[in-house]
Amino acid sequence: MASPTDTAGRARPRPRLSLLPLRERGYRLLVTGQGTSEFGNAFQLVALPLLVHSFGGGARQLSLVVAAFGAGRLVATPLGGVLADRWGAWRVMMAADLGRLAATAALAVVAATRADDFYLIGALACLVGLGAGLFLPAAWAITPRLLPPEQLQAGNSLSRTVTYAAGLAGPGAAGLAVAWLNPAVALTVDAATFAVSALTLLMIGRGTFVAPAKDIAERASVPRNFRALLRESSLLRSVLTVTVVANLTMGGMTRVALPSLATDDLAVGAIGFGGLLAAFTAGALVGGLVAAGLTGLRSRGRTALCSGLLMGVAVTLIPFAGLPGAMVMLCVAGAASTVTNVLIVTGVQTGVPPALLARVMAAITFCGLGVFPLSVIVVGAAINAFDTRIVFVATGASLLCAFGYALTRAELRTL
Repeated sequence: MASPTDTAGRARPRPRLSLLPLRERGYRLLVTGQGTSEFGNAFQLVALPLLVHSFGGGARQLSLVVAAFGAGRLVATPLGGVLADRWGAWRVMMAADLGRLAATAALAVVAATRADDFYLIGALACLVGLGAGLFLPAAWAITPRLLPPEQLQAGNSLSRTVTYAAGLAGPGAAGLAVAWLNPAVALTVDAATFAVSALTLLMIGRGTFVAPAKDIAERASVPRNFRALLRESSLLRSVLTVTVVANLTMGGMTRVALPSLATDDLAVGAIGFGGLLAAFTAGALVGGLVAAGLTGLRSRGRTALCSGLLMGVAVTLIPFAGLPGAMVMLCVAGAASTVTNVLIVTGVQTGVPPALLARVMAAITFCGLGVFPLSVIVVGAAINAFDTRIVFVATGASLLCAFGYALTRAELRTL
């Protein structure tokens, strides 16, 4: 069979899985550190609730701790973008890892000494959240500095694959550590993973980046600040709009509606709920590999948006498919979500001035995180007033609206 050709008669590259980013030492170190840190995060997610309950706390105290973490992360995300653009992503990531190492180690000490002060636990959780908020935009901004442009999409895809693989393996190991040992040990493991992440950053160093040179005319055309870029870039405005609409009910669906579906509608309990979560994570992991293989695409934007529409359809069908069908739909949704995110992020990374990239990534992250509290409240009210199925239908509809609108935007279709 003849190779496909473009309009000029040249052979187009076939989509294929690319592992070329792993040849870059700095990128390998970054992925190793982030994967290790993500694995450790599962230990904190499992240990903190059990720590609160072991001190006699209930839902009120646990919600305080979780809210403190979320508030810290949300507040620090825009600041992380500004600092990374001004001081360098490497410095911000190193400071964030060292800060989270200290705060998590302090949590381990609290657990080991049985210092049952819920306000202290909340304050330390807030510091961990602050570190996470600082780290996220800097991590997105540093990847284009470690890879040649033609390897960036594959690099983003492989990073997500490693992250989801760590997220899939982490909760089981964390549960065993807490069950066989205690929360203090699990928190110590989490602190150690931040140390590993900081060590990999130290090994990368500040002088090993391979940023492409910019000519004088291109530098002169760079907007002065983020607000100027927002005014001038229809791409950035469209990406932020789609991010907000797509996440309006997504957070509430995963945190509130999915547990309700498992326990009430499907009656499969905690084990079934764990299976549903694992299905989504497994799908997201596969999606990372798929995205890494889409290096020969003619239209990255159209593929990303069609994948987003597929996610909307899959989410809509979840409550009507029974447990096996719901797991399949969640797997499809997870894979589609990763493909969409990787392709759009790669397009943004290559289309935004490097001097403003961390602030742009911080804005996108903030739009996704910022609607989460509202999403949880609205979804909880909707379940009480109607039923769980309406939430999945509404979430699917919001995704279809978001990506349907995106398909009408030329700047996104041609990303």
